[in-house]
Amino acid sequence: MGETKDKVHIIIPEGIAKNYIKGIKDVLGGNETENSLEVTTGPVKLSLRYYSIEGVEFTYVEFNSKKPMIITRTPDNNPDFIHLNIIKEGSFTHSYKDTNTGMGGEAGGNIFLYNGLFPVEGEFDANVNVKWIGFKFDRNKMGPIYDGLDRVHSELFDSDGGLAYRMDLSVENDKLISDVFAFDKLPYAKVPLISARALEIFTNVALHFKQEVDQDELSGLHIDDYKLIHNVRLKIINNLETAFTIEELSSEFGLSPTKLKKDFKHLIGSSIYQFYTKERMEEAYRRLKSGDYSVSEVGYDMGYSSLSKFSSMFKKIKGILPTEVTRAK
Repeated sequence: MGETKDKVHIIIPEGIAKNYIKGIKDVLGGNETENSLEVTTGPVKLSLRYYSIEGVEFTYVEFNSKKPMIITRTPDNNPDFIHLNIIKEGSFTHSYKDTNTGMGGEAGGNIFLYNGLFPVEGEFDANVNVKWIGFKFDRNKMGPIYDGLDRVHSELFDSDGGLAYRMDLSVENDKLISDVFAFDKLPYAKVPLISARALEIFTNVALHFKQEVDQDELSGLHIDDYKLIHNVRLKIINNLETAFTIEELSSEFGLSPTKLKKDFKHLIGSSIYQFYTKERMEEAYRRLKSGDYSVSEVGYDMGYSSLSKFSSMFKKIKGILPTEVTRAK
């Protein structure tokens, strides 16, 4: 844990905002007040604020790091304590056991709701401004102001196993979150304004999750689902020269084609075909870059019977033609 020549790595025991402040301060230092942390020197510039609203802790953070930054959250082992994270601006790679999920920006899946029962690691690129808000709460200790939202979260998390949901950020909540960061610049009266927006965002997200689940448009991923999709992902990566059908993969891993496609898209952020194609083009690029293979060798090895189709897909994914990679050697 700490800052190295190449990266900043912060380890935080999942839980309340104070845990985050301690983890950040241990690595980056900074000035802490009753409800905030400011880091103004070193490779990371960071501003963190948090407030408690009748049993729900609301946090909003803005930072920019000159180095790639990894934040590892270790399990809190409390199935009743729920964590809601929303990326407003910027993006990062969310991972569990090397299974990477794009979060924020064009990656989609800006909202991540989980019960903290498994470790999660996020890696943020260097020199990218990030705006992130979070809510942390015990679903059994929410104040009366939340008017039944405790039951919503109890329905979403109806077991004691590790469980997570992902969802895109709505236009309405995107605007509300913009207001939060704008209100933070006010000289006074910002806390009640920010708290009002936070309540609205929290309620909107909870009801949206409930609606999606009720309509069978969204399902939570249990820890076993993460492990299974991780294994499917490894199967694809380790066999890029082999063509797979959804039926073959679903039969091998013991789940229906529909669930396989839904869970893979839910966790990885792309379809199996999109992921497989992208990984094949990444491998093709590595081989071409090495100078040990010709374009035709790589194209045929990647399963293409037509080099023109290979070149077209390579350009679509990588932005250049395969011959441009070999000429650059």
